[in-house]
Amino acid sequence: MIQVTKNVYVENGMMACNLGMLVTREGVVLIDTPMQPTNAVKWRREAEKKGEIKYLINTEEHPDHWQGSYFFPGVLITSQNTRARLEKTPAAEVMETVKHIDPPGLPLMKDYKVRLADIAVEESLTIYLGNHTVKLFRLPGHSAGGMGVYLPEEKVVFTSDVVFHKKKTWLQEADPGAWLESLKKLNELHINVVVPGHGDVCQKDYFKEQGDIVKKWADAVQKTMKQGLTADQAAAKIVSPDPYPKQEGTPMTETELHKTIVSHLYRYYSG
Repeated sequence: MIQVTKNVYVENGMMACNLGMLVTREGVVLIDTPMQPTNAVKWRREAEKKGEIKYLINTEEHPDHWQGSYFFPGVLITSQNTRARLEKTPAAEVMETVKHIDPPGLPLMKDYKVRLADIAVEESLTIYLGNHTVKLFRLPGHSAGGMGVYLPEEKVVFTSDVVFHKKKTWLQEADPGAWLESLKKLNELHINVVVPGHGDVCQKDYFKEQGDIVKKWADAVQKTMKQGLTADQAAAKIVSPDPYPKQEGTPMTETELHKTIVSHLYRYYSG
């Protein structure tokens, strides 16, 4: 765990997304949760050392952000899109994943349920806790249910997976246009610290490079579509415009992720 400001902490050593903690005089706000039950319990204990956990925010609907929420107290907040998707996610699916990624965590799953939000956000929400403001806002592009978390007093933003800092960008469900608009929205914030969904803490100057990666993927796929190539042919022809390695411990090989991205973008641009 690293301290990025006086009251904000980030954990980037647990599977798989970055985790955040805001400590206020009236309690703790957590941003996202570990996938592995054993890590979820560890992270909860770390947070409880700082104060009572008042709020838990899941920034999107992909499992690495919400799977461990069952193990935490506090009011759970997600986007409405994320809540709707999790309503359809069976607990058995999570159990099967844990068998592979965290066998020692299985005993902790005895009564496991997919936890649904107590508060679901459509566009934006502001929380006032102690002397801090927590601003939640829609941040789609990587996923339909993505949300940003802006802490103005700390000049920190949590971007969810709209930013992969020097890690392979996942566009397996992407809306490239919405992604670029979300990066513009982030760039307008008064911030000193950017906590990406994956990768090291960075600054807002990385938004341009992240946007260029998304644009280059979109351009490469649309070019092969105009040439009449199939998705499989395009996957074989396209050289990934993303120069960064895939984060360790995430599913799929580099080749599988490459094919998945091309296949999705083919479907997306085919309407």
